Amino acid sequence: MNAHTSFPASDFFARMRQRQWAEASPQAMLCRAIIDETHDVKTFVFSAASDRMFCFNAGQYVVLHLTVDGAAVARSYSVSSPPTRPLDLHITVKRTSGGLVSNWLHENLRPGDQIKIEGPLGSFNLDGLPSEKPLFLAGGSGITPLMSMLRTLTDRACDLDLRLIYSARSPRDIIFRSELDALAARFPNLAVTYVCSKADPSWAGPTGRIDGPILLHLVPDLGDRTVYACGPEQYMKALRDGLGQAGVDPRGYHEESFGGCPGGVAPDAESAVSSSVHFTRSGLEHRCAPGETLLEAARNCGVYVPTGCQQGICGTCRIAKLSGEVAMHDLGGLTPEEKSAGYVLACCSRAQGAVLLDL
Repeated sequence: MNAHTSFPASDFFARMRQRQWAEASPQAMLCRAIIDETHDVKTFVFSAASDRMFCFNAGQYVVLHLTVDGAAVARSYSVSSPPTRPLDLHITVKRTSGGLVSNWLHENLRPGDQIKIEGPLGSFNLDGLPSEKPLFLAGGSGITPLMSMLRTLTDRACDLDLRLIYSARSPRDIIFRSELDALAARFPNLAVTYVCSKADPSWAGPTGRIDGPILLHLVPDLGDRTVYACGPEQYMKALRDGLGQAGVDPRGYHEESFGGCPGGVAPDAESAVSSSVHFTRSGLEHRCAPGETLLEAARNCGVYVPTGCQQGICGTCRIAKLSGEVAMHDLGGLTPEEKSAGYVLACCSRAQGAVLLDL
């Protein structure tokens, strides 16, 4: 057979690769399917409306741009599917009490609907943070970026020594449990352990909350591993404390955090200084209220700033500060180079005196 013979399938993939989706501006996406993962978690499967392949790194996130109750809103969600399966994109969403977007998605989005998705974004990813002995630590819906990583590594049949410790409220709250069990059964280099915080008569596995002794018991070679962690802020704080107790080198720890107040600092801590913000492009001047963030100041003036997580994580609200000082409590949303260049995150920065912004 001629080695250069073209087949329809290879022609299809060649055309798709020429139209890879890897752009920061929002793109129209088609919801193709909705999968029930648990009693309050659904996976939404998207394909590109323009027949593009999805090009991203395992662990990155996207920003959904929606209209809810007549208002434009944006929310960040980690991609749970792997880049090794580039024809669709999955986000896995837990429905939360009072959650504007999560409730809207669960109640309103249907297969065939189109929404706009921006991305990929984020520096928490396998390609940028490689390791020979990865330890994945997940709390609740924090499993989503780690699932993208695990699916990628198992799709590639990698021979790395892989460990996952997944903390959930109860057995019924373990997302992707059947798939994780199947992956662990198929790949002997992957070990999966579930830890439930609530006692359950049907549960025979470990219970309790993550701390140093539990981590060392479950992963005796903890000090030799690179940690990739994601979960709600309460879980992440306990995890950081536990890893510190166990003597883990901080240089081998990488995290993506969901929820919590950036830096755990109350707004009143920065409210003593009389502050103002000047938006150079808009020509507007705003006197800041005590504790008001730059994002709130912009909204109060009618100045648009794109936002995602609003917790200092995703970096979507990055803006250029031309002069002045701000108190910023981010959770990794800016690179050191961006900080050196004068960028700040509007959602978690508060003016300290007069501040000039390129907006």
